Amino acid sequence: MVYECCGEKFEKEKEFKKHIRSRYWHRINYSTSTKVLLNRDEVFNIVKNPKLIFGISNLIIPIDQKRAILYLPFKRIKTGTILKRAIIGNLEGPKLDFDMLEYKFNSDKLVYEISFRLKRLTEDQTEVYILSSMAVNIGILGRIMPSEVIKALQSIVTPEILAENLVSNIKSL
Repeated sequence: MVYECCGEKFEKEKEFKKHIRSRYWHRINYSTSTKVLLNRDEVFNIVKNPKLIFGISNLIIPIDQKRAILYLPFKRIKTGTILKRAIIGNLEGPKLDFDMLEYKFNSDKLVYEISFRLKRLTEDQTEVYILSSMAVNIGILGRIMPSEVIKALQSIVTPEILAENLVSNIKSL
């Protein structure tokens, strides 16, 4: 298995654990793109609306102008399960930075950054580039027990899951 963190790839778990022990903050990045049969202005109006773009992702849900809830995946879904697998954080954006529309979800030890870049291909076709990154502070326990960090990464929304979820929902528009 290949591990990737902070822009580096690790072939062996032992190397990856050594990297985990080396610092508190770690970053995972992912990017993808998709073509949609909508003109650029229509796609821009969808992407600049946080309730719409995150509502269709069903992962980060804005609850007011500044806060949002990040739902974490369940290991098992059973009827009657109490929903306590969520993180509340601040949602910033959309911010226009050159040709990128950016959002940031921040909850003390977990930060997601999601950026959208739109490219007009034809009058009725747009390419949507999605850049997603996650920074996480693993704390002292994470540095002492890197195996627990690896286990926790399997139950969190990674930038790849977030970006691919957005792509599949944007494609369905």
